[in-house]
Amino acid sequence: MTEGERWTREELARLSAGGWRPRALRDFLWAAQVRANVTRRRRGALARQEAGWVAVGVVGWLAAGRLPADSSLARARRRGLIWWAACALMLDWHLGMLETPDGHPVGLGAADALTLARAWLVPAVAVRADPVLVLLGGLSDVADGRVARATRCTRLGRDLEGLVDACFTAAALRGAGRAGGLSLLPIASEGARLTAGTLYASTAYLVAGHAPDPAVRSSGRGPAPLRLAGLVAAGAGRRRVADRLIAIATVVAVAELLSRPDIPGDVAALAWSR
Repeated sequence: MTEGERWTREELARLSAGGWRPRALRDFLWAAQVRANVTRRRRGALARQEAGWVAVGVVGWLAAGRLPADSSLARARRRGLIWWAACALMLDWHLGMLETPDGHPVGLGAADALTLARAWLVPAVAVRADPVLVLLGGLSDVADGRVARATRCTRLGRDLEGLVDACFTAAALRGAGRAGGLSLLPIASEGARLTAGTLYASTAYLVAGHAPDPAVRSSGRGPAPLRLAGLVAAGAGRRRVADRLIAIATVVAVAELLSRPDIPGDVAALAWSR
């Protein structure tokens, strides 16, 4: 366990001991901000790298205003800037997680760039599931894992990539539904799967104080190509094809998860943990 992981467990234990009351939550958030400030001062090169990457995202959304008014990027420009500010805050709070699993500090890398690029696209695909943008997001998801394994894995990439994936998929489902490219049932079923997974991961981190079971986090990886194809079809207006592909992907992901005999017990134990 790295020093950062120990700190997180200790602070979450204090938060839990405080009953998650407003004062305990305030102390937790304050401690997180203080730690982020310390990390930024100690790792000046990383702080400057972070600022540069955030600036690139801001410039990108400002430049989106020069695109044709009907493009999803142009339509999402204002929300994109707000969303990117939230992403920047999240990144700043988790700079300490930019270390290898054995605790060696590293900077932002190529895998992180791919993950953040996918996060940057979230507001655009929420407006409309443009097939090109959806495909770019899906390909970045495939690439960042391979790049991380070929270079180096970090706690940031390991623990936050799943959240970015869930946000991107949920946004693409919303964009596809708004444009009529996807029916309500596949949107609801896949959305329920994403919500359940996010709640499980959040509970694992915030209540139990540890990373969620990798089998749960990766349960949607197998049918990911089907899901991506369905979202691309939805963006292209192929509603019937999109409905079938998304429905199959959801069923396969759930079946894949439930086929593991250890998962139901782990989830039940977590649900009752205090």
